[in-house]
Amino acid sequence: MENMDDWFITQNSNEHRQNALGWRRCNSDASQNRFAKQTGVRWSELLRLPYFDPIMFTIVDPMHCLFLGIAR
Repeated sequence: MENMDDWFITQNSNEHRQNALGWRRCNSDASQNRFAKQTGVRWSELLRLPYFDPIMFTIVDPMHCLFLGIAR
């Protein structure tokens, strides 16, 4: 079995928050879509909560991901 560190990349919560703020500053839908495609991040109102950490508090549902074809 592969080492988890070989395929799982831990994301940085501060970088995620900064990218979300960057998405929010985009001035058109097209620029927001380009930004999201580049960074994989969009703004969420939950990010206004100072205690909310989207990286630590998000649960990945494996069966849902398999159904959508995101994970194989």
